[in-house]
Amino acid sequence: MNKEGRKRNVIIISYWLGISLLVWFSRDKEMPFSERMFSFIAFAAIYIVISLCFSKTLFRKTIQNRKTLPLVVKFFLMSGCMAVGLHFMDKMFCSLEQIGLFQSTYYLDETLPFMGGMRDIFPSVVASNLIFCVILLYYEYSLLQQSNLEAQLKVLHAQVNPHSMFNVLNYLYVLIQKDTELASALLLKYSDTLRYQLYSGKSETVKLGQEVQYLKDFIDVEKFRWEDKLDVCCTWQIEDTNMDIPPLLFIPFIENAFKHVSRSESNKGYIHIHFVQKGHFIALEVENSKSNKSVKKKTSGIGLENIKARLEIHYGRRYHLSIKETDNTYLSVLKLYT
Repeated sequence: MNKEGRKRNVIIISYWLGISLLVWFSRDKEMPFSERMFSFIAFAAIYIVISLCFSKTLFRKTIQNRKTLPLVVKFFLMSGCMAVGLHFMDKMFCSLEQIGLFQSTYYLDETLPFMGGMRDIFPSVVASNLIFCVILLYYEYSLLQQSNLEAQLKVLHAQVNPHSMFNVLNYLYVLIQKDTELASALLLKYSDTLRYQLYSGKSETVKLGQEVQYLKDFIDVEKFRWEDKLDVCCTWQIEDTNMDIPPLLFIPFIENAFKHVSRSESNKGYIHIHFVQKGHFIALEVENSKSNKSVKKKTSGIGLENIKARLEIHYGRRYHLSIKETDNTYLSVLKLYT
């Protein structure tokens, strides 16, 4: 269990222990201490165990998926489980009083029917659970905000790949000697990609049209640099260029394709890029040829690990990432459901 999970459990246990103490002081003062102690333990155990079971999926996934219906359903299911557990706990203590293990008290009513018990218990359970859910939702939201800030910081720190920049600048230096006009056009396009990298990372979202234009500029620069040594095929199918998306989500897959594409004098390498946006669905597919003698290197740019973390933050279960590698090919497929 990670640090956040342990802290969440501490919050849950502390809250229900506090509620149990309130119940302790509100109970019949004539009840024997031993029975009050055992009922306190049983009461706290019921709340804590059920809360721990539900809390693993109840809060963070609700925030990530942005769906309130599952939260409402699970909230009342959790409250119902607690109310049933408390009702049968009272019945158990009634039975223990009847067999003489505990002294009879006026607090417990063995004749109370199940529905009558639910009517008495359920409102107080719902009220205490409402406060509990507010506390946990705030905690999970603060964790996600912190994770988002950390991910954005990593984006800012790793936006510009120095190795790639030096390669492009060296190529421009050589190109200036041969074709000044072409070098100027390429330098302008490359400056646009750098400007977008530097400023888009500061924004929570950007327009899809801006992101795609940045990808196209990056690909054009790489195509110029590779000249005729590489076959690059791109298709773009976009319905809504004004859709808001997190910045720099797609570039690592394209950047890695150019970095790890096969380099051979006899067989020309290739990169195939297919981008589709229809309605609330976005898909990016990047395939590149790969030398079977290539050595795995640390990913460049933002990095796949950071991208996965950002995808979890922004999309939760609403994304699918598949990476398949063979001896000769490398295929990445990212699907987003916005």
